[in-house]
Amino acid sequence: MISSFVLGAVIVLIGLVTWFFMKGTPSSPPSLTGGKAAEVQVPHSQTQPGQDLPVPSPAALEVPAESTAPLENQLSQVLAGIREANQKKDLSQLLSHYSPNFPQLQQRVQQISKAWKIYDYPKMDFKITEIKLLANKMAQARVTWNVETKNITTLKNKTFVKTYVIKFGKESSQWRIISLQPEE
Repeated sequence: MISSFVLGAVIVLIGLVTWFFMKGTPSSPPSLTGGKAAEVQVPHSQTQPGQDLPVPSPAALEVPAESTAPLENQLSQVLAGIREANQKKDLSQLLSHYSPNFPQLQQRVQQISKAWKIYDYPKMDFKITEIKLLANKMAQARVTWNVETKNITTLKNKTFVKTYVIKFGKESSQWRIISLQPEE
């Protein structure tokens, strides 16, 4: 015979489980970029017993911004400056958007200078996604460029799309590119 205490505990447990499944999971808040937030699956190792919420990773703690709209506008200005510098083939303007600490900056400058001797850039559009404000006056964004090149000699046009994960740093009150990684 089951004691009334155990029977009561089982009924309460069944009620809690039923309530949890009927309630469903809470809807995700909108992401910082205006769309629906991506669902995140947290490995069991990142949760602590007795907690319903996962332990935040250090990267998650680095995003204190309420909205990335002002940041997106500021980063867009940097990218628009790069587009303009490429279209004008203005090396000093282009360099003003890169940090002096950008890895292998001189090699990048040489590659760009060589490309400018071969191609014009009649169209350069970009789209910024996945903006994150990081610690130490840094930000990161995924940037997709849609570029049309025109060979100066053959006059043939070619269009390509390239995506980068770009890190920006705020130096002298101006955002500059401190690193970029092409996305495969």
